[in-house]
Amino acid sequence: MKENVIYRPPKHRGVYLDPRTKVLFMFVLATLIFFVNKNLLMNSVLVLIPIVLLLSNHRYRPAFIYGGLFIIAILAKLLHGKLEFPYLLAMFLGLITELIFRFFPVFMFGYYIIKSTKPNEFISAMNLCHVPEAFIIPVSVVFRFIPTLGEESRSIGNAMRMREVRFGTPKFWKNPILILEYRVIPLMMSIAKIGEELSAAALSRGLGGLKKRSCLVELSFGIYDIGMAVITVLLIIWIIVGRM
Repeated sequence: MKENVIYRPPKHRGVYLDPRTKVLFMFVLATLIFFVNKNLLMNSVLVLIPIVLLLSNHRYRPAFIYGGLFIIAILAKLLHGKLEFPYLLAMFLGLITELIFRFFPVFMFGYYIIKSTKPNEFISAMNLCHVPEAFIIPVSVVFRFIPTLGEESRSIGNAMRMREVRFGTPKFWKNPILILEYRVIPLMMSIAKIGEELSAAALSRGLGGLKKRSCLVELSFGIYDIGMAVITVLLIIWIIVGRM
């Protein structure tokens, strides 16, 4: 007869950050990004941090796409004033450059958090921080909602390809509205269904209950969290000194 084996959570390999470190650094990044508008080097460092973290999490495609946009933004910054562009093109390049330097770092870091953090890890981290469940439950549902929505979107795309409803096909030129109809309507129905199912699954697992939930996840600050803390302090000091 086999003896009962105590479950032990698997140890994390590679670069692993505590969910509390990720959330705190995202707020720090969102704050610092608006104080470096005139310093290209500081701005570049803040933009490179999400790229490095995405690469460490093996998210190569979004990292390379974001890195390519980042290189284009740097070239646009360096060539600004040296080359004369038409008014509309210059305005478009300026808008894209500001979006990449101002908003994309926070968006990409949020993407990294969603892809690298499991819902149970996030819930345990927020409980340790004494965050109200009114905030924990919706955000934990979002952690499962976005990947599930991506799977539904890919399934809809496969079905459209099987029916030859895509850009450039005879059906598209005959009725271009079909792409919008076949893509948006099933996706909206899936969004409503997925939201209801995930909310029911979260409540069935004890979220929102009156008693305190137990959790098998063991969270602790490690060497990488200390490294992020050191990087944060250095960035703050660098920005303060640079603005003097």
